[in-house]
Amino acid sequence: MINKKDLWFDVTKLNEGEIKCLVPLATNNGYEGFFITPDQTDVVRMLPANAKVLLSVCNENTERALEVVEELKDREVIVFSESREVLNKFDNVDTGLFLSVNDRESLDNTVEMSHYYKNIIIEFKSETNIPLELVLAFSQKNNCRVCKRVFEGSDGWVASMVMEMGSHAVLLTSKEMKDVLELKEQLTKLGEYKMDVKELTVVGIEHIGMGDRVCVDTTSLLKEDEGLILGSNSYGGILVSSETHFLPYMELRPFRVNAGALHLYSWCRNDKTAYLSELRAGSEVMTVDSKGNTRSVSVGRIKMERRPLLLVKAQDDAGIEVNVILQDDWHVRVIGPNGAPLNCTELKKGDKVLGYTCIPGRHVGIKIDENIIEK
Repeated sequence: MINKKDLWFDVTKLNEGEIKCLVPLATNNGYEGFFITPDQTDVVRMLPANAKVLLSVCNENTERALEVVEELKDREVIVFSESREVLNKFDNVDTGLFLSVNDRESLDNTVEMSHYYKNIIIEFKSETNIPLELVLAFSQKNNCRVCKRVFEGSDGWVASMVMEMGSHAVLLTSKEMKDVLELKEQLTKLGEYKMDVKELTVVGIEHIGMGDRVCVDTTSLLKEDEGLILGSNSYGGILVSSETHFLPYMELRPFRVNAGALHLYSWCRNDKTAYLSELRAGSEVMTVDSKGNTRSVSVGRIKMERRPLLLVKAQDDAGIEVNVILQDDWHVRVIGPNGAPLNCTELKKGDKVLGYTCIPGRHVGIKIDENIIEK
C-alpha cells in the first residue's frame, strides 16, 4: 500500500529571485512543507496557512531559531538539525534529525536514530535505494516519518515507490521549475483514483468472426477482481478480468488481461484513453477492481494474434450502451457483481456485468466536448 506523500521544497539554497519564482509554483502544485533557515521568515508570508514550516537549524542560528518558533507558534513547525544537542534546546515543538548516509556506519546510525525521532530527513550519497529500504523497514516499527532529500523530480518519484510504501515525504532541492512540476506530476500518478464502476445489463451477444486480439501482459501481479475497462466507443466500457481464474488446460497468467480487439479503448488515469494498438512495453495502463479502486501498472509485453471474436453489448440504467469485443473463448472473463468472474461465452441477455459509462467524445485519447455519434 503506497502511503500519501508529503511534498517538501527546499528554499535554503535559493536567492530572492528564485524564491519569488519557485515558492509560488510549489504552493500552487500542492507542496505541503517548506524548508527554510531562520533568516528566511519572509518566505512564510508567501505560504498557505496550512503549509508546514521546516526550520533548518545549526549551532550558529539556534538563538534566532528559538525566536522564530515563538513567532510562528500558530503554525505547524518542525525543527530539523544535524545536531542532537541543538534539537535538545527546543521544547513543545516537533523536531527531526537531518542525516547523511554514505556508508554502513552512517546507515546503522540512521536506523538507530529512527528509534528516537518522529521525523528524519536523509540525504543518500549512493544511487541505490537499498539503504532507504532498510531505513523504511525499521521506521515502520518505530513510527518514524522518513523523508528522502532528492535533487531531481524523477528521483523523488522512485523514492516514493521503494518497498511499495515508499518514503513518507520527499524534500526537493532544486532551482529548476521542471523538477518542481515533474515531481508533483509523478506523485499524482501514485495517488488514489476511483472509477464509478457500476452494474450494466447485457443487451446483446454476437459472434463476429476473425480479428486481431490483444493480450496485455503487465509487470504486476493482478487481483482476481481486477482488470481493464475496455470499450469500442467513448461512452465507456466493460471490466474485463485478469487471467487469475481457473483454466483447465494451462497455468494461470496472473499478470495478463486477455483484452480484446486491437481497436478497443483502455481507460487510463486522468480520464484519458489509449487504443490497445498503441500499447507497447513500457506503456502505462490503469487497472480497475470491482470496487472501482485503480492503480497504474506498466506494460511488459503486448501480444497480438488472429482469433475469433465475440461482441458483448451492455447498457446502464440511463440507457447508455457500451460494448466490448473479446476473444470468443470460454477462458476469457468479464467481472460481474461482487467481483465474480463471468465466462464471456456463457453470457446472455439480462446478465449483469460491471463497467463504466460517461459522456462521449475523445481526441487522441483526451476527453473533449463535441457532438459525436458512435455506432
